[in-house]
Amino acid sequence: MHSLPCLITTALLLTLAWFDVAQRRLPGKLVGALVVLYFVMAASARVSPMSIATHIGVALIALAAGTALFAAGMLGGGDVKFAAAVFLWAGAKFALPAFVLISVAGLAVTLVAVTAGWLVRVAPSGAMARVASPWAATRGVPYGVAIALGALPVIVARLLSGGMAV
Repeated sequence: MHSLPCLITTALLLTLAWFDVAQRRLPGKLVGALVVLYFVMAASARVSPMSIATHIGVALIALAAGTALFAAGMLGGGDVKFAAAVFLWAGAKFALPAFVLISVAGLAVTLVAVTAGWLVRVAPSGAMARVASPWAATRGVPYGVAIALGALPVIVARLLSGGMAV
């Protein structure tokens, strides 16, 4: 029953990750589609208004925290809106697992970006540089990849378990 929303959500998350690597931006329309899909799924599952309000509250907390990180120059604006959309899906029950998964993925993405930057400096021409340069930290760390990787298991688990109400 929920396989189509899983496919759509997975496609959205992977597309957002690709945009972040390729262009270092996260299109608002795609993030908006992720938000709309949450509300469609919540409505189809007949989630209570109180539960939806809790999810919105978690998303607002993520938005506030992300805005503070943005103001400190530690996170991009697209990352902030993307994280808020992901935490809308996570809700209170899955907020901590989502945070941990995003953090671990963030460490891995940062290590890849730093290593890619080093590879580009060491061998600036050739196949290795072409592969590594989109990931290079000199362009900024594509943290949207970490957000997508951390979000994927949480959102898919929520959809497959039919646990939209929690």
